[in-house]
Amino acid sequence: MEDVFADGEGEKIYETQSGVSNLVVVHSTGIYSNHNDRHLHLLKAKLFPASITCPHSAFTFNVLDNFLIDALECKTSAMSFYQKLQHFTNNTFPNKIPDHYHELMRVSCIWRDLVNRIRFGFGHQTDRSPGPGDLALWLVMQRYVVDGNFTAQHMKMKTPEDNVSLADGKGYMVTKEPYQNHITESVEEREVSSVNAANVQRSNLRATGVGATACARHGCFVPHAVVDFQKGERSVVVL
Repeated sequence: MEDVFADGEGEKIYETQSGVSNLVVVHSTGIYSNHNDRHLHLLKAKLFPASITCPHSAFTFNVLDNFLIDALECKTSAMSFYQKLQHFTNNTFPNKIPDHYHELMRVSCIWRDLVNRIRFGFGHQTDRSPGPGDLALWLVMQRYVVDGNFTAQHMKMKTPEDNVSLADGKGYMVTKEPYQNHITESVEEREVSSVNAANVQRSNLRATGVGATACARHGCFVPHAVVDFQKGERSVVVL
């Protein structure tokens, strides 16, 4: 195992400072410990720390990639994915495995954002920031269609302030604040709709569906043109 904490090639670190919490990695080639800039050493070893100040846990780049694929293709929740890892570790007593579910949620959000920025050319230049829709693929066409999905519902969070967006409006979804201002200021005539009747009383829902503008030929979404529906089907949200 490569010494990810050594300052020079072939150097091992055995001593630790008293009173300082250290991250210790035990391997067949030796015991390694460090307390300075550990998050940078971990990243070089392809280990993503759960904290940059005093990391006590880290996730391999591989497990983060696997989680993104499982969530995309298998619709696996973070809780189910972590429980699977617990069973892999100890299938007899999975509840004895330390619970790092919340760390997985936080790190996977950061990892997804970093991967997107790298793919679209914003990963290595700190002086460039993505604009609206810059983190989304798009094929230029002249024909568009608008449609909605009323099964993509989203329940209200107990602590919405904890849901911090890392790329608000940078992908397919519109920027939150201008969109909310548009909904508040817009006036629309009341109309009877079966979709409205089904969702208007769902006070526990933050969003009753999504609406999107897409390419009429290829079906791909237009960047910065996907919105949430608040109360059933309202044309004002996509105008």
